[in-house]
Amino acid sequence: MPVLTKTCRMALSANEVWGAISAATNMYPAAMPNLIAGIRVTSRDGVTAGSVREITFGTATAGMVSQATEQITRLDHATRTVESTFNNDRNFVGRHFRSASLVVKVDPNNADDGPNSRGSTITWTLTYSWISATASGGFNLDVFWNAIEQGFKDLDTYI
Repeated sequence: MPVLTKTCRMALSANEVWGAISAATNMYPAAMPNLIAGIRVTSRDGVTAGSVREITFGTATAGMVSQATEQITRLDHATRTVESTFNNDRNFVGRHFRSASLVVKVDPNNADDGPNSRGSTITWTLTYSWISATASGGFNLDVFWNAIEQGFKDLDTYI
């Protein structure tokens, strides 16, 4: 399966970013409404392993995806890592992807990194397989990742 890894440098500290990720159900729609319009918890508490969340995307992904069903499979506060899979909801997985899983990790920047050294870096790793070998079904990974990066830049200024 293909793997796509992207990073984004943040002015916020790793602990601040991790706090926002841990509070995503309420934080994301407020901080990045163009990317995430809403998150509804359908199983457990929405922040621990086994939780299921229905994500409603904002205008930044219009025409590609409007909703996705995510299950958190692992959450590790010590390493600031969350892993999730996307269930067959016929909108994200089932429409565009045969399967998709995501790992998000937040690391503090190194002191040697210069003026941004007090910030952090988020790394997203998406493992996926397209539903069709010949087409992505109108889903553009570059546009999607740009929307995610912009959403986290919005988070950076929101907090």
